[in-house]
Amino acid sequence: MEKRFNVVIVGSGPGGYKVAKFLLEKKLRVCLVEKSLFGGTCLNAGCIPKDYLYNIAVSSLRLKQTFGKIFPLDWEKAIMKIQEKISVLRKNAEEFLKRKGLEIVYGEGELVDEKIIKVENLKLIGDYIVLACGSKPKEEGIHPEDILTGKTFPKKKVLVKGEGPSACELAFILKVFGFEVSILVKDRLLSSLPQIPESFSAKLETAFEELGIEVVEEEIVADTVIVATGREPNLCSELFPFIKKHPSGFVEVDEYLETNVPGVYAVGDIVPPMGASFAFEKARVVAYNIVNGKSLTFEPSKVPVVVTSAYEIGFIGDPSRIVRTEHLSMSLNPKSFVNHKSGILRIGYNEEDKPVFLCGIGHGISEIMNVFSSYMEGSFSHPSYAELIEEVFKQTYVKGS
Repeated sequence: MEKRFNVVIVGSGPGGYKVAKFLLEKKLRVCLVEKSLFGGTCLNAGCIPKDYLYNIAVSSLRLKQTFGKIFPLDWEKAIMKIQEKISVLRKNAEEFLKRKGLEIVYGEGELVDEKIIKVENLKLIGDYIVLACGSKPKEEGIHPEDILTGKTFPKKKVLVKGEGPSACELAFILKVFGFEVSILVKDRLLSSLPQIPESFSAKLETAFEELGIEVVEEEIVADTVIVATGREPNLCSELFPFIKKHPSGFVEVDEYLETNVPGVYAVGDIVPPMGASFAFEKARVVAYNIVNGKSLTFEPSKVPVVVTSAYEIGFIGDPSRIVRTEHLSMSLNPKSFVNHKSGILRIGYNEEDKPVFLCGIGHGISEIMNVFSSYMEGSFSHPSYAELIEEVFKQTYVKGS
């Protein structure tokens, strides 16, 4: 059996979902193929459950700092509650796109011709194909998504292996929830993000030590060992034989996010940089280029990155263009001061003395990053309230549509 569409998308994570949404709003006929849960890792086992637990942890910590009392937290109850919410979110998101005309096919997609995706006995023919296959953990073991979904419940003493954003975020959350936490660091915290200076990493390590999170250089005995050492692209070469990949596993694309096969685009974690915020921006670029022709390029420097741990740490912009740096204390702001939201902003200026880079550490950094992003005509961090602007002023966010 064959079905024809304007666009066939493989993967319903942030990249695939947003491409579908943008194109459906342009009245294109769209089919989305998903082999697992609708919404991908971000919705089901990543950004969304992590943000829910992070906000509980931060609120509890602030109450403790203000009143000197410990408010006991129930990890299993929190996990059960967020999974209930995610189930509703997943259903609502799927039904929302179906009402706009999306056809969803569940199963594993295979690119059997340059414009044909095969799912079992069904052939989906698209004028355009968008690959949004996501990513998977690099190493075997218990992963952050296992912890965030309740597939594995951590026991008393936890070792988090890794020094990237996911490891730093989960270590903080688990500690505030009452677990004994150590984090295994080979280089330095957040070393995978060179835009973040070592001084900010050092401040985060100090905050960990103050909370009682032990930073270790060698593996120690623990009741639960969580492997948070990074992810790799999830595009199987056997299922997509026409698509060129780098030795690293990422799909080769041009500046418009088109692969070596004309009319086949790639978004999400199979194209660097990884992360949901980048996936949304890639989706916007691809949707625009499908509708208007190849003319909009992907600029990762215009996407804010925010790590939510013992401090929020974020950045946006191009540090290579900096000729002058200025530091600004967040405590100078009355709202920040009275709410104990101290921190430092590092602003980089170019030769014309215009701000081109912002890096910050403190509390409430995501709000500041999104404001700065608007100045740069960039996108928004995820998850954040600022993303609502896309819905209210989508003609601005989806440039040219």
